Amino acid sequence: MNAADPVRPHTSDPVRPNTADPERPKAPGSVRRGGAPPWPRLLRAELHRLTAPRAVRRVAAALPLLVLAFGLSKLFTHSPDTGPALREADVLYREFLDQAARAGMPTGTIGRDNFFDDPRYLMESLSFGDLRTVLLGLCAAAVVFGIVSGGADWASRVMLTLTAAEPRRARLFLTRGLLVGVLAMATAALCGLLLVPCLLLAAQLRGSAAGLDGTFWAALVSQFLRGVVLVGLVALLGYGLAVLTRHVPAALAIAFLYLAGADRIFGGRGPRLAEYDMDGLTFAVLNEKPVIPMAESDCIAGPGCEAVHVDLTSADGFVGILLYLLPVLALALWRSTRTDVG
Repeated sequence: MNAADPVRPHTSDPVRPNTADPERPKAPGSVRRGGAPPWPRLLRAELHRLTAPRAVRRVAAALPLLVLAFGLSKLFTHSPDTGPALREADVLYREFLDQAARAGMPTGTIGRDNFFDDPRYLMESLSFGDLRTVLLGLCAAAVVFGIVSGGADWASRVMLTLTAAEPRRARLFLTRGLLVGVLAMATAALCGLLLVPCLLLAAQLRGSAAGLDGTFWAALVSQFLRGVVLVGLVALLGYGLAVLTRHVPAALAIAFLYLAGADRIFGGRGPRLAEYDMDGLTFAVLNEKPVIPMAESDCIAGPGCEAVHVDLTSADGFVGILLYLLPVLALALWRSTRTDVG
């Protein structure tokens, strides 16, 4: 028999039925649509990638501890004893009166209270500034987190594997950006919820909790929620810069240069909001007070003064920040969808 001929079954062999395997049902979560995994599976995988680095986990654990330490430090930096401060105010006020008398200057409405530095922790007036300080610190950490999340895989060439597993790069970019913003906002929310009880404790033990009515809590909650959203936005800004540059050190340098100088780029080329720098816009977002007329304010200069005196509300501040953010995200999305991965 020729070796090329097919093997013929012996006539005595029984006829074998066609036992081809039936089509097996696909397991849930299997790859589909040209090799792309379903979105829930991609979401879980990206969440694991973002939280897996040891440095990220350490910083995530350290931030709440630092916020607790900051809040509890008010117990040691404030005192309920106002006696020494009142005596010091008397001395300073008498010196002021002597100098005014020698110079022949009127004292006007300046009194002893203008020289009194209250050592107590007054929750009604000091909590807004402390919450703003924490939120601004979290904004800086969020920028770095966004940069590391968006640029580390490019530097380590892991993106080659990720783009092979997820060919739809726009979906990969948007999924990771969503997680970066949500994780940053969740961290900010947790830190804020840890800070406020510490400030209340300081007010009860080392100061005063008077005036904590519904108006106060509405203003504090509003500032807190606006700060959480702000942290998420600046995290997206860092993420977009990292994807755009594909280089973590370069993105770090560009991020802070961009935040410091983008007002010169946008100044005079857009709506009124574009003329103000990021400091003024951030102050407007986190400002707990209404707009103060210039004639009733003792503010002299600075971004906070500009933001208050030009009727720059929190909504205006958010719009101004989006002027910084949206161009970067649009360019980063374009760059991430290009066929090159180098």
